[in-house]
Amino acid sequence: MHAEMKTSFSLRTRTLTGLFIGMIAAALQFGDVWRLAEEVSADWRLRLRAAQPVPDEVRLVGIDDDDVASAQFGWRFRRAAHVDALRILQAAGARHVTLDFFFTDVSPDPDDDTKFKATIEELPSATLAYNFERLKGDPQMPGPRPHFIEGHLYGVQISQHPLVEGIAPVPPYTEIATSYGAANATPDPGDKILRRVALFFAHDGKLYPSLAMQTVISTLGLRPDQIRITPGREVTLIDTPRGTLHIPVDEHCQYRVNFVGDVSAFVPGYNYLDLYAALGSAETQAQITTAMKDRVVVIGEVSTGSTDTQNSPIGLIQGAALQATVVGNILSGRHLRTLPVWIEMLLIIASGALLGAMLMPKLPWVSIAIFVLAVLAWAGMTLAAAGLQWLPPLISVWVTMGATTLTVLGLSATGWKHERSRVAGSLGQYIAPALRERVVGSDAANAVAAERKELTIFFSDIRGFNAWAENAEPDEVTTRLNEYFAAMTPLIERHGGTLDKLIGDCIMAFFGAPAAQEDHARRAVRMALAMQSAMQELNHEWKRRGYAPLSSGMGIHTAFVTVGNFGSSDYMDYTVIGPGVHLTAKIQNMTPPGKIWISAKTHAQLDGTVASTPCSTLEMKTGPVALFEVTGVNV
Repeated sequence: MHAEMKTSFSLRTRTLTGLFIGMIAAALQFGDVWRLAEEVSADWRLRLRAAQPVPDEVRLVGIDDDDVASAQFGWRFRRAAHVDALRILQAAGARHVTLDFFFTDVSPDPDDDTKFKATIEELPSATLAYNFERLKGDPQMPGPRPHFIEGHLYGVQISQHPLVEGIAPVPPYTEIATSYGAANATPDPGDKILRRVALFFAHDGKLYPSLAMQTVISTLGLRPDQIRITPGREVTLIDTPRGTLHIPVDEHCQYRVNFVGDVSAFVPGYNYLDLYAALGSAETQAQITTAMKDRVVVIGEVSTGSTDTQNSPIGLIQGAALQATVVGNILSGRHLRTLPVWIEMLLIIASGALLGAMLMPKLPWVSIAIFVLAVLAWAGMTLAAAGLQWLPPLISVWVTMGATTLTVLGLSATGWKHERSRVAGSLGQYIAPALRERVVGSDAANAVAAERKELTIFFSDIRGFNAWAENAEPDEVTTRLNEYFAAMTPLIERHGGTLDKLIGDCIMAFFGAPAAQEDHARRAVRMALAMQSAMQELNHEWKRRGYAPLSSGMGIHTAFVTVGNFGSSDYMDYTVIGPGVHLTAKIQNMTPPGKIWISAKTHAQLDGTVASTPCSTLEMKTGPVALFEVTGVNV
């Protein structure tokens, strides 16, 4: 093989190719080019992983279809129903209660509002929901509230970070001494799937905890100095009753939700009718007490007609289930995590370099199999990682692997094509074009297998060459012989012949193989005439340069011979063998200088297209062979 092909696709070159492609893919990863595709692939991995446990410290109480259809509540719940539910939960020993409702309007019954306010303030720990909305006039909350605080107290300067911004906080209908959390949840802009929730919102230089975050803060009884916010890294809750908690967030202080299911995943689950049943049944009361004691309870609407739903990676999910999930994630520490950006980039780069090193350009199908196995292996690894709450990059690694495989195989194919052209060009100096195409285009041994067929064989020889060469200068011999071959050999190709070999000053060629030719005898004779004409032109040029003229004798014979590859595994020669070859050589030896003699067999196949006359007879063991001298071409 040519030295260029030995080095072009070496291990080092393939590795560097994969490394370069990985660097490009890593740069695109840093620029969020694959973001949506990675998000969708992560969704599938999370759905395919084994079912995840629901945190036992969180309970969900939902106003469902049975509650709405009940005559006890009706479709418009009186605020008194919430009062009763809160008192039942307080009696059951709930540690914290979060109501995922917006109490922004005054109740038709003022007594209900009074009772509701009093009940909330009696609870040891409760959180109410409010919302940020785009409202004209940007109404302000009346006075300082526990549910917002100066950003710097949380260790973050709001103006220096792209935190999720609240537009305008909608205040509750009355001032209640409890904690509040923002219930806003915004889906990703690309495909409108809710994957993340903001844990803190920024507004007018202040931070507003989300409903889930405030629930955690109130449940754990945290002070502002126990909370540290590092956008792009984590929210740290220091010295809590559960130790120091680390909550991963992105640069916008958004938390990727580790979804475990919709409302049906929270078992045991209760509705308002279940809570009311506890008032008349000691058994139900005991069940509810067991379920709610020392737990965080999230209350929200989960009925079929509820508008508080979001499209999540696991399907539609109710707002209450979303808040309960986030609270459970934080308290249990079951967070979805991604690798640091620099590690992801190194991983992408390494995947390209490693696959490049593994590919085998000489065996394209093996390389494709290696690529497929690598893709499946990485998919399996990322799926296993999802079961452990990790989300390494998938699409960017796949793209890197695919681009590396295509590039290496593409460059390999281009290199082999270039090498094939180079070899074909080199072979063109030695063998006929038809044979060259067969040898280069397929397995040579099969392409030119030996066969017996009728061919026309040609020999020519410069008369008196050896005697002349002994007395001439070496440079003259070399120059004139090369000029002779340069003039003669193209005529073989032009007439469709196959150059067999050059032996000193002798030329051997044959017609009718490897490509079949019905007029192979005619082609051979016409070529011989062209050669004699070319010889006259050479002598004219040599005479001008002061050289003595040369002449050649040519012999042609048509016979059945064996043609094909002959030789060893190291060297093969495409040639013809048989008595007909020896007969042609004898005819050539008898031919006078400047003449063309052909056998009777060749003469018979010319059909009068070539002018010839009988000239001699060659005695052979099989009998005499009549010879004819070619004198020209008949019109």
